[in-house]
Amino acid sequence: MGGSGGGGLHSGRSASDLREEVERSLRETQLDAEVNALLNEQLARINGRDTDLINRRLDEITDALGESLEELERLLYGGSVAKHTYVDGLSDVDSLVVMKPEVMDADTPQSLINAMSRALNEGLDKGQIESIETGFAVTVKYKDGNEVQLLPAVERRGGLAISDRSGEGWSLIRPRAFQERLTAVNASHDGRVVPTIKLAKAVAESLRERDRPGGYHMEALAVDAFNGYNGPRNNRAMVTHFFERAAERIKRPLADATGQSKRIDEALGSAGSAERQRLSAALARIGAQMRSASSVEQWRTLFE
Repeated sequence: MGGSGGGGLHSGRSASDLREEVERSLRETQLDAEVNALLNEQLARINGRDTDLINRRLDEITDALGESLEELERLLYGGSVAKHTYVDGLSDVDSLVVMKPEVMDADTPQSLINAMSRALNEGLDKGQIESIETGFAVTVKYKDGNEVQLLPAVERRGGLAISDRSGEGWSLIRPRAFQERLTAVNASHDGRVVPTIKLAKAVAESLRERDRPGGYHMEALAVDAFNGYNGPRNNRAMVTHFFERAAERIKRPLADATGQSKRIDEALGSAGSAERQRLSAALARIGAQMRSASSVEQWRTLFE
């Protein structure tokens, strides 16, 4: 019996092995707590934005558009504020602006955009404005660095229509579709997905603009990443998962739930394109840094 007992002892792990495992587990637990505390600090900083200022500016825009305005669905369309994923300096504030085409004398998307731009140039306080630029949308750039992006729309065939990518025709949209999808995924993870998006946007700011997905694109990548996610529900685990998953998912086109276009990221080309591979590599590097980081200081550098 003594020989059998001795054989069992030798076949198991030594006391030093067990002690090392316990110490490693304690270090990981401590690191987890320190990193999550840092990420909570970052979220507090991100959330300290001036919502009153933005709302005042939207009120000023409403006044400037005057009788030509049917409705301003403030912060609804693709806007980060509506989905509570806005990061100051990293996201445009998008609003869907429903206009009266008969008042604006706008029978084409481009004429609608031009008429809206003229109304804003005439009605807004030029002392605060850096520029008012037109493209697919109308972007009001303020001297303090903030931007408000306005997407003109009209009612057509019982729905809402915006300019198509060519600027020559109309495209019907479902403005609430993506917002509802993100809300559902966020709720299924105890409200942890939205904070993860905020942190991911802040970290991605360290990338060159050409290597960084747009705000709406990152939100869509997050919806995909956390659909069916069963991992830990804390900031460290979830933001790491986002970058690792997004690095793979961005290699293939993502459908656009709003109907604005067939693909959110159609500008990146087909699956596996050089553009997609470049963005994938940039996101993967961040994911690898997060996974291998052994100190809170290494995590802190991700936000610098």
